[in-house]
Amino acid sequence: MKSSRTAQRAAVAHSRLAAPRRSRSVEAHGADHAPRSTRIEVLVVDDHPAVRWGLVQLLSEQPDLHVAAVATTAEIALAQAQHQHTDVAIVDYCLGGHNGLWVARKLKALERAPRVVIFSAYANDHLAASCAVAGADALISKSSLGDDVCHAIRSVWRGRRMIPRVHHATTGTLRDRLDNDRERMVFGMLLAGISDEQIARTLRLGARELAATRAEMLAKLEALPARPA
Repeated sequence: MKSSRTAQRAAVAHSRLAAPRRSRSVEAHGADHAPRSTRIEVLVVDDHPAVRWGLVQLLSEQPDLHVAAVATTAEIALAQAQHQHTDVAIVDYCLGGHNGLWVARKLKALERAPRVVIFSAYANDHLAASCAVAGADALISKSSLGDDVCHAIRSVWRGRRMIPRVHHATTGTLRDRLDNDRERMVFGMLLAGISDEQIARTLRLGARELAATRAEMLAKLEALPARPA
């Protein structure tokens, strides 16, 4: 017990992820927890050793969450997901080489695509919009408490989308970066949480055509600088 508390304090110091004592409001979220007979298999992707360690420690203390694999780069993350059953991937946005949005797009293209939580210090409107275009299921700040991180993982596993609402001014600025009406229509539908299947039917696009459109849009949206949250 003592060693566990010591490890938790270290996680707070290095990654601000320690789960606080449960308040009444947290207890009210009892429905967040998956059934005790079910474990959510989680892939942790982060290139910072302290943050990665903090996440693994946090998730290992949850009875319904299991760290299935750990990756330090985008390429390793994709390889792990292809060979290891993963329900949810929690992915750092700023990775060396390809970033977390690249990982999200690649993971979502897998036959058994996991839910994807983007985990970043840059959790602002611009990144939220980019997450929606990349197909991520949630965006959460690295300043979040441990309970919030676990809540996000459980929520997306249950099918809930947790992309923060993007303010109108930011939406307009980003929309101006897109080249044509199709891209602008897809952008608006993605921000509204409309599924790929429904977008494809509405705009009469094939799956590959929609995927290519999203990739092109993401390249344009990511050209804007993001500021830390």
